[in-house]
Amino acid sequence: MISPKDRLIGDLVSECIVVAPSTPVSKAIGLMKDRNFYEVFAWVGDKIGTATIRDTLRVRNPANMKIESLLNFIPKLSVNTGLFQAARLMADYRLRALPIVEGGDIVGKIDIKNIVNEVKNSGLGSIRASKIMSSSPITVLIGEKVSKAREIMLRRRIDHLPVIKGRRVAGIVTSGHIAFNLITDLGDDKYRFGVPDLIDPLDYPVEAIMSRSLLEFDPQAQIKDVAESMLAQDSSYSLITIGEELQGIITYRDFAKLISTEEAKINFPVYIIGLPDDPFEAEAAKIKFIRLVEGINRFLPSIIEARSAIKSSSFDRQRRRYEVSVNIRTDRDAYNYSSEGWDLPSIYDDIANAMKKMITAKRRIRKRKRGQRVLEQ
Repeated sequence: MISPKDRLIGDLVSECIVVAPSTPVSKAIGLMKDRNFYEVFAWVGDKIGTATIRDTLRVRNPANMKIESLLNFIPKLSVNTGLFQAARLMADYRLRALPIVEGGDIVGKIDIKNIVNEVKNSGLGSIRASKIMSSSPITVLIGEKVSKAREIMLRRRIDHLPVIKGRRVAGIVTSGHIAFNLITDLGDDKYRFGVPDLIDPLDYPVEAIMSRSLLEFDPQAQIKDVAESMLAQDSSYSLITIGEELQGIITYRDFAKLISTEEAKINFPVYIIGLPDDPFEAEAAKIKFIRLVEGINRFLPSIIEARSAIKSSSFDRQRRRYEVSVNIRTDRDAYNYSSEGWDLPSIYDDIANAMKKMITAKRRIRKRKRGQRVLEQ
């Protein structure tokens, strides 16, 4: 069996929509709606561009605009591209899919749902939802106009807006709700909606198009359960709630970010030993440690070496407990901290917070001592 670390995206090719650059935006929206896809691809010379559902929200007259005007050029992948590399690129470009090219033709796409499924089945599946959710998500209120939701999505580059009534979530409006239910009807100057008056659909309140059937999980739920429900229900989000109060939101991108990071910009040795056998868990641990080191290096620029050691013990066949130690050496001091727990990425988050506090406290003590010496002189 092929390890996910060595998995090539050629095993995970999905169908995609390829259109001509001259295709009207209205037709592209119709194709995405019919196929339940988030994006279309188009060749422009030797480059490939993509337009997503959210991109189409910029258009007020989709019948008279070509899709070429919305295209963003993106990397072309081959069937031999690694799964982790594809995940990183999707996270970097904030996309849900990338085209796979073979012999000069687009043969399909790698879909972010494949990444979510792989993470779900890996050792990362036991991580709690609270650890990967986006906290305090942007929301809209019942009664606010669809035009406001559209403007927020475009400005903040998001696709999901929970709709709040009082202190509870009443529904959710997505970029698809706006594009599929409304934008395709904007080919004419006005829009008739069951009444004799001509009304601009963007003036309707969000509750006119929002979904009231919500996918919700508790913050302590395991992400494998969240992922399983999202995939089974073909939902691009899950709200994280306690009772009726919104705590956060998880989207496909939050799963991809677990195994995605920019190339490290550090100029000193970084070592990590004892990585778990599960490649997704190992990749997430490496990413978290590198981010920890980069974060500390911003206010502790004299680092000359960083090390981390992982020890694990198995209590049952399903879960392992980890003990993690981190050592960061500068030209003056050495900083050490260790912690333990069940979720490896979460342990590194805890260590990062603790070490920043430790270093800050040490600096304050030094400042105080320097001040005392000055007074004594």
